[in-house]
Amino acid sequence: MRLIRSMMAAAGILLGCAAPAVLAAEAAGLPVLTPRATLTGARVTARPNPVFGAVPLALPQTYLPWMAPTLVAARHTYLYVVDAGRRQIFRYDSMQQAMSPFADYVAASVRGIAVAGDLSLYVLDGGARQVLHFSVDGRLLSRFGNELELPHPVAMLFDEANGQILVADSLYKHVVVLNRFGHIVAALKPAAARSIEAMASGPDGLYLVDSIGRQVVVVSRNGEHRYTLGEDVLVHPNAIAVDRYNRVFVSDSFDNTIRIFEQQTLAVSIGGAASAPAPASFNHVTGLWLEQDMLYVADSLNGRIQTFQVAPPTQEPKP
Repeated sequence: MRLIRSMMAAAGILLGCAAPAVLAAEAAGLPVLTPRATLTGARVTARPNPVFGAVPLALPQTYLPWMAPTLVAARHTYLYVVDAGRRQIFRYDSMQQAMSPFADYVAASVRGIAVAGDLSLYVLDGGARQVLHFSVDGRLLSRFGNELELPHPVAMLFDEANGQILVADSLYKHVVVLNRFGHIVAALKPAAARSIEAMASGPDGLYLVDSIGRQVVVVSRNGEHRYTLGEDVLVHPNAIAVDRYNRVFVSDSFDNTIRIFEQQTLAVSIGGAASAPAPASFNHVTGLWLEQDMLYVADSLNGRIQTFQVAPPTQEPKP
């Protein structure tokens, strides 16, 4: 296995309110998502140097394939990948087309990751019921949890604007908001959610994957119910991402597709299983991440990360 294409660098934060816009791709009859790159592993280098910006020493011709990448997060030229098969977190450098193990940490039960603006990494360890915060060079800065409120944490977000960490718990079916020190600020209880499997942030607030209800429940930042979507088409939703134009990308493990909703309506589905791994075919998608106009897909059982160019709007949304 080898790198098919070099990863495309992407930067930015997908936050802020925006009204739906007409897609250039839709207007031209082109797909909303266009396959761009596939990564199945990379040349391995030494662990990142503690001095930020220092170039790590390369190990000669050491290529390491991923076994089961379950989560992915991107920031600037870096890609963070949780490989459940190897029980490691890797940081891939798209400029050097190489990766290194990130932190001295056994990633056996990671349920969520989030990258901060300083390239530090928040990790939700479901087994330990804790959030771990690692520096850019992989040093453990802090860890915190609350077993009373978070006995079964399943998803996490980092709100860069106010420094809050949001953790969803599947047992209590609520979202706990914590500050940087791990102290609980609020607990949001979405009344319409029968379960919480995954979570994303977007223009309308928080988007919660309700696998039992076969829907996505959208609530405001204060936990007030806004609407649901996908209840007529989703069968086993499990991963989610939302762009700044309020398009909602949901993976459905029932038929290995990614469904794209616009204005709360299914716009298009892509993917499906294939006898052999091919671009835009999937086998158990477990993680989605949007960074500007790139969608990163953790195609777990195919052992790869796929990237897709997201079609831009024809006009800027109205404020």
